[in-house]
Amino acid sequence: MGMKERSLLSRAWRSRSDDDRANVGPTAPASRYTLLVLTVSLGGILAPLNSTMLAVALPDLRRDFGIGHAEIAWLVSAYLIAMAVAQPLGGRLGDQLGRARVFRAGLVLFLGLSLAAAASPGYAWLIVFRTGQALVGAAVIPNGLAMLRESVPLNRLGRSGGTTGAAMSSAAAIGPLLGAGLLGLGSWRLLFLMNVPLVALALLALYRLAPSFDRGHKRVSLDWLGAAAFAGLLFLVTVLLNALRGDAGVLILVTAAVAFPLLLLGFLRQQFSAVTPIAEWRLFRIRSYAGATAYILLSNLVMYTIILAVPFFVREVQGKGSFTTGLLLGAVSVPVALIAPVGGRISDEAGRRPPIIGGSVLVVAGITALLFGISSEAPFLFLASILCLIGVGLGFSVGPASAAAIESTPAEFAGTAAGTNSMMRYVGSIIGAGVLGSVLNTNEAAPGVDLFRLIFAVLVVVAVLGALSSLLVHRFPRSQEEMAEVQPAPALAPADW
Repeated sequence: MGMKERSLLSRAWRSRSDDDRANVGPTAPASRYTLLVLTVSLGGILAPLNSTMLAVALPDLRRDFGIGHAEIAWLVSAYLIAMAVAQPLGGRLGDQLGRARVFRAGLVLFLGLSLAAAASPGYAWLIVFRTGQALVGAAVIPNGLAMLRESVPLNRLGRSGGTTGAAMSSAAAIGPLLGAGLLGLGSWRLLFLMNVPLVALALLALYRLAPSFDRGHKRVSLDWLGAAAFAGLLFLVTVLLNALRGDAGVLILVTAAVAFPLLLLGFLRQQFSAVTPIAEWRLFRIRSYAGATAYILLSNLVMYTIILAVPFFVREVQGKGSFTTGLLLGAVSVPVALIAPVGGRISDEAGRRPPIIGGSVLVVAGITALLFGISSEAPFLFLASILCLIGVGLGFSVGPASAAAIESTPAEFAGTAAGTNSMMRYVGSIIGAGVLGSVLNTNEAAPGVDLFRLIFAVLVVVAVLGALSSLLVHRFPRSQEEMAEVQPAPALAPADW
């Protein structure tokens, strides 16, 4: 495509945005658009908020239930595994039964399981209810994104995704502070009760949207066997990584090492033979979807590893307190929340690829600076500025990458596409947490600086791979490149609501 055609395409993309603003006005649609983004954001913040909010309560939970470090770690691992496995299943269920219906059911079940978790009589029950939260909460995120895909014109999808992404990043950042405040007021049980007003607001917003449920039911077809095999694989990966830390005996290590390739073979066979596999793997034949989803996985691996590594470095190498740790983590998460809407708007105007590539370059630069500048005497301002740079890069790139992944697929697969994309996000978190825990397993009183240099060297390679994958992402969707115009999208009242 020549410069003239690209210029025409860019003008068509922007002029279409002006038309869409007119279509969203003046009676109900504008408010419905805001209400839709609010609804999706309220549903989307539940998973990250409950993940980081509970992290500060782990010592209290370990003391109250009288368990060890290895046992309490499974409360985190089980949540991440369940979220990763259930994301594509929840998205596919929305494709079959309707987005809003599954979104609402997920919220109601999440509320019930939050109340049950708050009343847990024992640790085993808490793991069951917490894992249940992840399973039903996984239906909320992909169907919320699919609702945006179905209702918002493509040239506003970036800013919508940026807004919801900023809300989720903000929830992850606020979670530890909110958790600490609730622990100060009383028991860890208050953390689960915090979900009650949030779910109530999300249900109220969804009710105010008054979506139609006239769409006929499709036959529910989910790959339960594949989901069980995938959960088993992630479980075995966690066990193997824990074994590297010395948290498992030789018998468990050997059993897991033998079982993993056998289960992997069975999983692959199931995915090739299933009518509706756990994820729609055929979507990865779409270059842009594959590139955007790979970037989401790799960038989340980088972000999650940094968030977990910084507290260890600050407290065990530099000997500083939790306040410094909190400020440095805020230097990463706050820019993500602030920049994400800007990155989404830029991607709507200039196309998806430029902000993703630009953001990925900033992430590579930031990780490289950490690799060469890290030391036990590294100044706070140096660390904060570098972490802020990484946060800005992630803020510019993650939202457009999610939008590019969803819009590059057929609309009827929007839920499945969003679920698979979100699944990769959690796979990155699981790998990052597991690998970091294994690397930091030392018999010394505290890990040395060289160990963190090794971590950041690995992250540089991961970030470079992420930057390369961003080159596969489209600038504008293929249909727009071919026709030099943006097709109208349903105006906030899709038939499958």
